[in-house]
Amino acid sequence: MMTKTIIDTFVTKNGLTVRVRPLTSSDAPFLVNIFEHMSADSRYRRFHQPLTNVSTERVWAEARSIAQAPSQVGFIAFADLPDQSNVPIGAARYVLLDDKVAEAAVSVRDDLHGQRIGSQLMSLLAEEARLRGIHKLRATIQSDNKAIIRILNRLPYPHTRTSIGPDAEVVLDLTL
Repeated sequence: MMTKTIIDTFVTKNGLTVRVRPLTSSDAPFLVNIFEHMSADSRYRRFHQPLTNVSTERVWAEARSIAQAPSQVGFIAFADLPDQSNVPIGAARYVLLDDKVAEAAVSVRDDLHGQRIGSQLMSLLAEEARLRGIHKLRATIQSDNKAIIRILNRLPYPHTRTSIGPDAEVVLDLTL
């Protein structure tokens, strides 16, 4: 049950109303649900490792670790789907690396890709980071990850991309 404070509501390209609230330490079950609705390719792109036959225990341990991580800020998005209400559909968070730099990540269920949910979550996350005095958000992505590159290009902040083999380090400048 989502009883926590909604900080944003938006409508996707296909008309789905999405509600976003802060990520809390009790959100591990919602993170597991999102993970279970991600393909092997999406999992690899998000976590940078193949996660096809991962144990339930490992998934839950990682979800708890993410939900309860210190020095982080995150958001989780919910929507009413045709067959179920109040379903977790995406999440974004950053973890502080130092006083002015944080590492960011975003995940969206595969069946809702292309609806600009990731873009909206990253936009909220970047603005929150900027308001909290973070100067740069960074992330390591696969260089061929067109979806995250589109998300980055939609943000109102300039970014740099430095190739590191098959990966790239992306840095958003929140000071401009």
